Amino acid sequence: MKDHCGQCGLQFEREEGYWVGALIINTTITFGTFLVVFVGGILLTWPEVPWTLVGVITIAINGAIPVVFYPVSKTLWLALELGWHPLEDHEIEAAATRAPNPGT
Repeated sequence: MKDHCGQCGLQFEREEGYWVGALIINTTITFGTFLVVFVGGILLTWPEVPWTLVGVITIAINGAIPVVFYPVSKTLWLALELGWHPLEDHEIEAAATRAPNPGT
């Protein structure tokens, strides 16, 4: 992932440990997906549940979700965090110096 936006110059990682929120979002989505897939698989095949098949499908999906969803979780975290912690003046000034056409 790039360090800053190529258009406006915004630095994505605003402070040390900034992406912990994205990790929490990603973990929550992964656990939610696990519940939906595992419980859904059980309910759809009840009473003759193919445990091995349900387990393999659940593990495969939950192995892929964190990798595929991580860029989206970073974007969600940045958007949410900017909503309750707007850019500070020094961040705006630093972004303006990194922007391709400062002042335009």
